[in-house]
Amino acid sequence: MYDGFSLLALIPARAGSKGLPNKNIISCAGKPLIEWSISAAKNVSYIDDVVVSTNSNQIAEVACFAGASVPYLRPEELSTDESSILDVVSHTWKNHLDTQGKHFDYVVLLQPTSPLRTSENISNAIKTYFQSRQSDSDTLASVYQADQKNGWLMQLQDNTKYINFCFDINIKNPQRQKLKPYYLPNGAISIIKGSEALNGVYRNNTIPFVMNALESIDIDTADDLNAAEVALLEK
Repeated sequence: MYDGFSLLALIPARAGSKGLPNKNIISCAGKPLIEWSISAAKNVSYIDDVVVSTNSNQIAEVACFAGASVPYLRPEELSTDESSILDVVSHTWKNHLDTQGKHFDYVVLLQPTSPLRTSENISNAIKTYFQSRQSDSDTLASVYQADQKNGWLMQLQDNTKYINFCFDINIKNPQRQKLKPYYLPNGAISIIKGSEALNGVYRNNTIPFVMNALESIDIDTADDLNAAEVALLEK
C-alpha cells in the first residue's frame, strides 16, 4: 500500500523459452532465476501481494516455494509466443483480488529475467511514480541511459530512398557530446493502473525510472546469465 493505493507485484513467467530452456527457473548464482525477483518484491513494504503468472506446474512449484502466490495456472491462450503481456497483466488483475475481495489499484510488473533489480530499486520506483504522476493514467517504466552515439540512429523513410536522423538535423554542428541523453527500457519495473493495463505501459505520459546498466541486465542468452552471476556473486 502506498498513499492509500493497493499494489500487486506481478511476475510473468511463461514456460517454453527457446534461447535458454527453462530460463525462468534456471540456476542463477545459486537460486532459480525467478526467485531473485520474488525475493526482491517480497521485501518491498509498499507491495501488498506478489503473484506469479505461469502456465507451468514446475515454475509454479518453484515460485510458491520462494513465497509467491500462484492461485492458478495461466490459460493456454495467454501462453503462446504471440500472447500479449498486456493481456496477461489484465487477466491477472481481474482474477487475483486482495484479501478484502477487491481489485488491486496498481500493478507493479516485474520481469523474472532481471535478477539484479533490487528491493530498493522497486521501492524507489514506486515512490518516484506516486510523487511524479499527474493523473491516474500515468505509467512508469524503468530505463537505462544508452551510449551517446545512439543519438545518431537513423531510420529509412517509407517508400523513399532517403534516411531520417532521430535527432533534429536543424541543430547547427550537431556533436555527439551535445545531444540530449537517450534511454532504453530495460523491462525490470513497470507500474500501471490495473484497470488500464490494456492501454499499454509505454505512452506519452510514461514516467521514467533510471537504473544503471548493471542493474538493467536482462537474461536472454547464456552470456547474459554468466554476466548476471558474476555480478550477483560479487555483491
